[in-house]
Amino acid sequence: MKPLLTILICLLSLATQAQSFDDFIESGDTLYDEEKYLESAQQYEKAFSLEEGSASQYYNAACSWALSGDTVQSIKCLDLAADKGWKKLKHMKRDSDLENLRSLQAWEPILVKVQASIDEYEKDFDKPLKARLDKIHVKDQTLRQLYPDAEEKFGRDSEEMQYFWDLVSEQDSLNELEVEQIIEERGWVGQSLVGDQANTTLWLVIQHAPLETQEKYLPLLKESVLKGESRGSHLALLEDRIQMRNERPQTYGSQIRRDEDTGKHVVYEIRDPEYVNQRRKEVGLGPIENYVKRWGIEWTIEQKEK
Repeated sequence: MKPLLTILICLLSLATQAQSFDDFIESGDTLYDEEKYLESAQQYEKAFSLEEGSASQYYNAACSWALSGDTVQSIKCLDLAADKGWKKLKHMKRDSDLENLRSLQAWEPILVKVQASIDEYEKDFDKPLKARLDKIHVKDQTLRQLYPDAEEKFGRDSEEMQYFWDLVSEQDSLNELEVEQIIEERGWVGQSLVGDQANTTLWLVIQHAPLETQEKYLPLLKESVLKGESRGSHLALLEDRIQMRNERPQTYGSQIRRDEDTGKHVVYEIRDPEYVNQRRKEVGLGPIENYVKRWGIEWTIEQKEK
């Protein structure tokens, strides 16, 4: 008979092995959201001990390490993110999570490495078109990013918030005209021509457009996804929004509405909800139980696979 200690060690080892790379990454993401930064970083580290991460996963780990106070591990992960092709240089420079890294000697070389990745990635881009779409991206997102602070200050049903949404609607209409012109002239321009953010701008603007405009351009986005030029997750979210606006069950569970009686957020009706995570995974979306937490929703439907 094996000693009890040996048996316990074996059991702990098996328990660790039972958790997959994705499990550890998901746990790291959740713990970050809960502001448990050291525990989050440790979960990412366990994931990377199983296999290499992506640029965004190493970047997220760097944020958790930095917020936990371990700048050495943070720089290590940030450098790995740069090696993997991290390109969001503007975000990186202003990300408050990384504030304690900016005075370190290792910070500037990482910036240089990220800029080199950007230069290589964009060498064949249509730069004027990219710049035009990036400007539209700013117009689409700036007011929306201010929404939480505005609602907290003025109240959801206030005259100020009504004016806020009037401004958003007005800007959306202007953005829609410009994006429709681009699509009619150039098609649904893909990532290889303008990059991820500019390509995403097309989806963002159409996502905020009237139903008939969404239905008109959905086939073009679908074709772009099939060519590998746009994200499958964008197609899924647009399909869900169209389904909801047509009062039909959604497919991927991306659409959240507010219950008029309780004032609480709820997930809009999903077809075959027990299979929603399988469908979400196929288009690059994470588990629905994690997605809905940001609205204070608890997902209780047991998931299956066909």
